[in-house]
Amino acid sequence: MTKTAASAYRFGAAPLARAFRFDLARHDVRSTLPAAIQAIMQPFMLERTFEDALLPDFLYPALATQRPWSANLGDTRTFTRAGLMAPVTTPVTGSDPTASTYGFEQFSMTMDQYANSVDTNMLQSAMTLSSKYLEDIQTLGVNAGQSLNRIARGRLYAAYGSGTTWVVTAQGSASTTCVVKDATGFDKVYSNSTFVAVSAGTPLNITINGVANTVTAVNLGTNTLTLGTAVTQAVGDTVISAAAPYSVRPNAKASRYNLAGSDTATAAAFRAAVAQLRSNNVPTIGGNYVAHVDPTTESQLYGDADFKQAYQGRGDSRVFGEMSIGTFLGIDWVRNNEAPTTTDGGSGANLTVHRPIVMGADALISGPFDGMQELLMGTGVDSVPYIRFIGPAAGAQVALIVRPPQDRLQQNISTSWSWVGDFAAPTDITTGTPARYKRAVVIEHT
Repeated sequence: MTKTAASAYRFGAAPLARAFRFDLARHDVRSTLPAAIQAIMQPFMLERTFEDALLPDFLYPALATQRPWSANLGDTRTFTRAGLMAPVTTPVTGSDPTASTYGFEQFSMTMDQYANSVDTNMLQSAMTLSSKYLEDIQTLGVNAGQSLNRIARGRLYAAYGSGTTWVVTAQGSASTTCVVKDATGFDKVYSNSTFVAVSAGTPLNITINGVANTVTAVNLGTNTLTLGTAVTQAVGDTVISAAAPYSVRPNAKASRYNLAGSDTATAAAFRAAVAQLRSNNVPTIGGNYVAHVDPTTESQLYGDADFKQAYQGRGDSRVFGEMSIGTFLGIDWVRNNEAPTTTDGGSGANLTVHRPIVMGADALISGPFDGMQELLMGTGVDSVPYIRFIGPAAGAQVALIVRPPQDRLQQNISTSWSWVGDFAAPTDITTGTPARYKRAVVIEHT
């Protein structure tokens, strides 16, 4: 080492940084790290930045009506909604009117906690040119949004996709055992202002291939219905509850099982959905109903002459801005890559079935825990851990929690998200049609 270099080494001058630059190739820290970290720490300090992953917009919670409430974890709260009195169109006989009554109906939400977490080693994060910690936070936020979106979507489709199914096990002779594709929506019946389990005393009226029958018991685990009257059944026979929500399929197909490859999306199907919502006096959302359509549904609609003609005079959506295809036919058309599909269409041909939904106001209720912000208030550790609320999905707020390092070297940070509450689809069985759910319509097509 020259005298100049030696002086620079002793006194920390610029040559020091060049002579003792930390190099992953020389100091083999990389091989000791987890594989996921090694992938972003290249030898010779190859510059690397994080890129956003492909992700959809999280739209289902945005349409949920907020109804905060408080309870213990696991508690179920029942909400009550009053029905309407029958209109009076005849004059009063005598001096006093006859007293009338009206029905009540109930729906429930269960206080559950949903959460996820990620650990970040801050030393390892510092060794990557793009902050691993910030990337962990961003990825965790996306996970929170997608999780709540799927929970909300699940509640919505469990309600509005229920009550219509088909036989999957043939019965060669008359039998009261009926094994179906999905028994959801067949296990409860409305009786005395509440929903009770089906039984011989409180049967559920159904039809099998258009022939009236009843259900007296249900096994949701095996999707088995016990019928009130024994019948011979063939695979594919359509089973429909008297309280099934209204749904639409091209060419008046009875179920997904009956769909063919030519049963694609049309404007007529969406017009039928809007007509049904309006006939049930379902309120709009910002002046229009909202249709969630995936790219395949959208592509097929642009091939439909009626849709293209209506689209020519479309207006701008006031609800979803750039995410909307437009506003026409009384609908805000919203692109949603999270719209679900199934692969059980086409009489056993496993055709992919797309399931767009047309929604009105209050089709979905969000019940977040009321007071999540105050859990640590008065404990003396209000700011440790660090807690703030973020909105990873429109209409939903989750707690972002950063726990201080617990290890001796103070390097490992734990970051979590948490949401406590539930989503529910309220019923409207006491008004309008006999359908249990009336505020949305599922459209099924191939």
